[in-house]
Amino acid sequence: MMKLIKFLTIALVAGISVSCVRTNLDDSGSAQQDVAQTWDAARVFLPSADGSVRRRPISMVILQDHMAKQEELLPVAIHMHGCSGFWQGTNRRGSYLASLGFVVIAPNSFARNSKPQSCDPVTQQGGFHRGTLALRHAEAAHAIARVRALSWVNKEKMVLIGHSEGAIATATLAAVYTVGFKARIIEGWGCNTDWPEYAGLNSSPNQPVLALVGNRDPWFGHPSLQGNCRKFMKNSASRSVVYNESPLDRAHSLLDYALPREDLRDFLCDYVHCAEGQQP
Repeated sequence: MMKLIKFLTIALVAGISVSCVRTNLDDSGSAQQDVAQTWDAARVFLPSADGSVRRRPISMVILQDHMAKQEELLPVAIHMHGCSGFWQGTNRRGSYLASLGFVVIAPNSFARNSKPQSCDPVTQQGGFHRGTLALRHAEAAHAIARVRALSWVNKEKMVLIGHSEGAIATATLAAVYTVGFKARIIEGWGCNTDWPEYAGLNSSPNQPVLALVGNRDPWFGHPSLQGNCRKFMKNSASRSVVYNESPLDRAHSLLDYALPREDLRDFLCDYVHCAEGQQP
């Protein structure tokens, strides 16, 4: 999710930022509280019996109260937003996944007491704070632990999905955190970069991964960022979908388009959960 101009300069700034972020968290002694705030401020999307979708930007405490009488176990998707935080695309993705039968929980990275801005969406440049990935990993791991503790969650139908910076976190989160998760979905990231902690896939050998990327995504102009996730995939169930035709070839937010949504729906039906009326 990074278009690295003046790569060495940005890397130097990022290295300084890593140190600053870690020092601030260690000094305050509030790292756990800080990451917990991203869960408490999550945006939640709920499917309903009549097929409509309700967006509920509520805390997890209120969600648990709402679901207290829920008898059926429900699929859950944890959605990791991109570097600029929540936007209308977050609502579109949450609503779409909810229409497929998932309860969608999107942690809010900017609910932290201190969250460095790691990109500029206007100029489509990123990589300003290399240490951001560690923050996003912590948010994903915390959300996963909290989801596992919810009584109404179908523990056989959990997925981790991310867009852009959130896709990098989804791709690279250590496998130990996603034990039991049926799949990972990566939107707008090609798994290639010179920063080793950002590169590749850390999925388990038997965990299907769906990666969606445009062949000419403008965020990935730097040679080190070009390519796709195919060579990192560990099983035949995983899919690296590269869109070569306009407008998808230059799209970064692919799930705003019908074809990638169909690819996501079919993948989820094959390996996690089929939408109402959809055949596996």
